[in-house]
Amino acid sequence: MTDEEKPIRVVDRRMFTPEGELRPDFEAEEAEEPARPSSREPKPPPREADSEKGEEPPAGAALDSEGGFLGITRSLATTAYAALGLVPDAATGARRREPEVARQMIDWLAVLEQKTRGNLTFEESDLLTRVLYELRMAYVEVMRPPGREPPR
Repeated sequence: MTDEEKPIRVVDRRMFTPEGELRPDFEAEEAEEPARPSSREPKPPPREADSEKGEEPPAGAALDSEGGFLGITRSLATTAYAALGLVPDAATGARRREPEVARQMIDWLAVLEQKTRGNLTFEESDLLTRVLYELRMAYVEVMRPPGREPPR
């Protein structure tokens, strides 16, 4: 089979059905990602002589490839998903709903999107846009009064 004859595969990763209901088979992307081995070796702990001199590492030294912009975005999104009760708490395994916390995380992500507009890679911009959309839709779904159908 040549490159032109290969079929295109489309996977729907949205968390809601066309009717606005949460998909029963939906799982947050953070839970699906396998842990990637780090290509860097761990840094040795700082020597006492360095800390006595008052030297500090450069500002960006603490952020590796997973701790940069994508890591921050994933962290805020995971906190928001947990606050919406869609992801179990990592410490207890319980699902709690804290809409105020979720709203705060969504607002922080929106500010992050606004302040970094035009300065992100495609991957960073795409992740932030998708996460914000999914979280906003999930927030509306969670805050909807019970028994009330969405307008059509």
